[in-house]
Parts: sequence; C-alpha cells; structure tokens
Amino acid sequence: MKEKMYKYAPVILLSGGLILWLIAFLIDRHYNHNQGLAVWMPFVIIQVVISTICGIFIKKLHQQVHTDSLTGLRNRKYFYTKLSELKSKAPVSLILIDIDDFKSINDTYGHIAGDQVLQQFADILQSNTRKNDIIARWGGEEFMVILPQTDVKEAFKIANRIRTIVENHLFSYENITCKITVSIGITSIKEGADIGTEQFIKTADAALYRAKEKKNFIVTVTGG
Repeated sequence: MKEKMYKYAPVILLSGGLILWLIAFLIDRHYNHNQGLAVWMPFVIIQVVISTICGIFIKKLHQQVHTDSLTGLRNRKYFYTKLSELKSKAPVSLILIDIDDFKSINDTYGHIAGDQVLQQFADILQSNTRKNDIIARWGGEEFMVILPQTDVKEAFKIANRIRTIVENHLFSYENITCKITVSIGITSIKEGADIGTEQFIKTADAALYRAKEKKNFIVTVTGG
C-alpha cells in the first residue's frame, strides 16, 4: 500500500490540491457572485505546479532510497521489505547469483570495466525475468531475484536461462571485451510453510556456496 502511495504521489497531491481549490471556489461563488473564476485561476495554476513538483520529488526520492545507484536495480533494503511481504504468499522462490572470479576482472581490466560488467549483467537479469519478479543487487557481484508464485522447477528454468545467456554473452567496454560465468543457488518455499526470512536467505546462500565449488553451476535446495 505504501509503495503505491509513493508511486502515485504526483497524482495524489495534484488531486488533493484540485479538490481543495474546488471547495474554496464553490464557497466563494456562494458568498460572492462577482469574483468568479478569474480571481481563482492564478491560485489554481500555482497549486497545480507546486503539487506536481512536490509529487515528482517525493516519487523520485523514494525510488532513490530503494535503488542501487550503479546498476539501477533494487537494493537490499527494498529486497527485505518485498520478501517479507511475498513470503506469506507462497510458493515463492529465491535465486542468488554470484559472478565467478569477478575480482580477476577488476584486477585485469580495472574497476571501471568491472562496473560496466555489473551494469550489463543487470540488463541481462532485467531482460530475462518476469514483470513481477524482484531483482536486487545483494552486494558486490552478488544478485538476488525473488520469484513470486514460482516453484523450484520453474525457478530452475529461469536461472538456467540466465546462466546460459551470460555464458554466451560478450561483455564489452571501450576496447575491452571479456566473458564471464555465474554460479546460482536456488531455494523455494511451498504454500503453508513456516520459515523465517533470514533462514530463507541462508538456505539460498548455502545452495550458492555449493554451486560456487563447481562454478557456472546451479544448485537447488528446498527451503520448506
């Protein structure tokens, strides 16, 4: 509910301002028939402009608080909020992704090239997940995807598609090109399962740890 309020802040503020103006205008018309719309029009324009600017500012501020500045994906704070909400609407699956040997990219090509790889990888995630999936940068070269109403089999299909596309993608920055692979851990909870948020994440992390032992690999673990 709060998310929708921030999203539609410009419309809410503008509508509220117009309603207040309409009430004031009707009162004025009732007690003073000679003033009319001409007197109130400048106030209407000012109210519309101020409400729109304030609404846009609030919306952008909310987005910035919950957005990773490098990749444009959601951040960990937003991830925790949404996971707590969606966990009660199982089945829900988690995909935890780690870029293999990412340190070597920074060491070989520099951190700017490394940042470009992260940004391009984020684009791949956005292009190969669904509209209602929540993609977040977990930290460094790790990314988390919440898959609402998704069992572990479907989550594996999505994760394997991402793994394959990344493996065959050529990442580039200026005259630098490189290829990467990813390791992926998956966990899922069924409807009616009672599992804490932290435990759910730890299960996905344990699956990722096992996948990283082989690299370019996927491990699934049932959360509950």
